[in-house]
Amino acid sequence: MELTRRSRRWLRVQGVFFAILLFVAVGLAAWLTSRIQLSFDWTEVGRNSLTRASRKIVRSLPHRIEILAFVRSEDPLRPAIRHLINRYRRVDPKITLRFINPDIHLAEVRKLGIGADGELVIRYAGRSENLTTLSQTSITDALFRLGRSQSLWVRFVTGSGEPSISGAGPGALGAFAKALEREGFKLKTLDLATEAIPPKTALLVLADPTVHLLPSEIQTLIHYVHAGGALLWLMEPGPLEGLAPLARTLGIRLYKGVIVDATSRLFGISNPAWLVLTAYPENPVTTNLKAETLFPDAGALGVRPHSHWIHETLVKSRPLPVSWLETGSLKGTLLFNPKIGDRAGPLPVGMLLTHPARRGYPGTDRVAVVADTNFLANAFLNEGGNQALGLNLFNWLTQQTADLKLHEPTSKDRTLTLTNLEEALLGLGFLLLIPATLFGFGLWTWIRRRRR
Repeated sequence: MELTRRSRRWLRVQGVFFAILLFVAVGLAAWLTSRIQLSFDWTEVGRNSLTRASRKIVRSLPHRIEILAFVRSEDPLRPAIRHLINRYRRVDPKITLRFINPDIHLAEVRKLGIGADGELVIRYAGRSENLTTLSQTSITDALFRLGRSQSLWVRFVTGSGEPSISGAGPGALGAFAKALEREGFKLKTLDLATEAIPPKTALLVLADPTVHLLPSEIQTLIHYVHAGGALLWLMEPGPLEGLAPLARTLGIRLYKGVIVDATSRLFGISNPAWLVLTAYPENPVTTNLKAETLFPDAGALGVRPHSHWIHETLVKSRPLPVSWLETGSLKGTLLFNPKIGDRAGPLPVGMLLTHPARRGYPGTDRVAVVADTNFLANAFLNEGGNQALGLNLFNWLTQQTADLKLHEPTSKDRTLTLTNLEEALLGLGFLLLIPATLFGFGLWTWIRRRRR
């Protein structure tokens, strides 16, 4: 084809027009990628995506979700948090994530009760919840609880010397009560001597009465449990203040004495009766609990024979020789002495009780008994995972988990094991075979063109 001046001009016009179209296409593609996000999870079990139940819960929340992550600027946990939250943002782009350095924003740390590095605060519709574990299950469960439409009423028994839920003293439960309200619980006190338990009570809390309850009050508690009501009983070592019939009904007993632990001093605690726990039994309350918890002056629980309840250990002390139930004086050198009634660890400090449905019982009852009240008191609430444990306990008792198969999928086997021969063949392939193939293809192309 002979190139004329006209044809050259036409080729230039075509080139300019092609360049303009190319720039327009690239710009349009860039604009579309900022508006439309597509992602594909090709892993075997979809471990990089939200489960169907999680997506359903996120889509059911009409209001904006705000997530605060209290992580230091250079902490490697930041990318992990961003990666997990991005799964939720792909379902709902309105979800916002903001990182806060806890070393700088001390006022916000105190205001929100942040007690651990990497703690998350999820806000939704005027309510919030703190999370100390990073997992799809914990985040989705929190969104499920924050998005519930009905109010859950928690009644605290009062009138017998129980700690106040509004006080600011070291032994009061005011700080924990505020944490419960942030999660959407409605709190109110209840005097069993003059008031009946309202039918819409989601949970009744009996926290360390220091005065004997009336026989009518105890019968009210027993009838409430028999009717399937959820109960949290917090007690301190010592007399049961007339509550022995309730203990027999629940099939538990409180042993005399206080648990001591020789390892407490490793955490900077000089009082051996202040129990620090770092590991927990497998149960639905402590599944995602990673932080240590502090139980000051805790007692030990036992199970009565022939009980119809199913007893599951919530938390327990360490085994002998480092921990045991001390029945003697706590002064001077402490030595385990079974002759005076000391009991060897491990010993249950808290128990979860369930009762399957049967005649006269409308459903599965849930009761928790903890031989320590101080772990939720103002003076100790922010010690490690105490608040997280308390909130988990309340959520379990009120059945506030999504219960929609939220367990994160994991692949069956993510490891690749090669023999020495396979490693050698793989190395030869990358170092010799692939370069030789490319060189040979290039040489063949060059020779073919030379022959034309």
